[in-house]
Amino acid sequence: MNRKKAALSAFAKFLVGEGVLSENPVAMVEGAGRRETHLPHVLTAGQVGRLLAAPDRTTPRGRRDAAFLELLYATGLRVSELCDLVVGDVDLPHGVLRVQRGKGGKERWVPVGAPALSALASYRSDIRKSLPTNPLFVGHAGTGKHSIGRGLVWRAIREHARKAGLPELPSPHWLRHSFATHLLSGGADVRAIQELLGHARVSTTQIYTHVDTDRLRIAYRAAHPRA
Repeated sequence: MNRKKAALSAFAKFLVGEGVLSENPVAMVEGAGRRETHLPHVLTAGQVGRLLAAPDRTTPRGRRDAAFLELLYATGLRVSELCDLVVGDVDLPHGVLRVQRGKGGKERWVPVGAPALSALASYRSDIRKSLPTNPLFVGHAGTGKHSIGRGLVWRAIREHARKAGLPELPSPHWLRHSFATHLLSGGADVRAIQELLGHARVSTTQIYTHVDTDRLRIAYRAAHPRA
């Protein structure tokens, strides 16, 4: 029984990393009904910067990878939402992105920052013949016709993380976690972050308040003479 539970828990953790699940359901039945809580993995702003700088933007593949990495961090998209984007979802002049196929089938609009817009504009020049209904991110760096899959995104992030010299190899969902935590650290309201992430319940978003508290505690203990 314990072996089966461990296998289920490992698979559930993989799905959490992929963004399919928001938390590990197996943890809810650990022990005598005790719920196991895991805080999200979060990259520092410096680590994110190194990761986003890793793709070679002089090549079509590098421009594609840079565009979706920038977009993941700029918007907090789930990897499934990224893969489902079509060309017409991006409004470059107004700096917004439409997420048509969010979790639960809900549509939302999210703002996109200047670095991500610039990366998207560079990438769009490689797929300028695409129709608005065509997939935004395609295989073969702009020459393919099919949307990229989660596996490609996962492999690309790990490849660029190695180039960036990150101590751990992140999953795509780490950028979503980092997006939310960095917004919270910068003073953003939890309700606003909830809308940006597409969470149905604010309680799901509040996990990031615990992440930020831990970050502050670490900084406090490292800097205060009587911590």
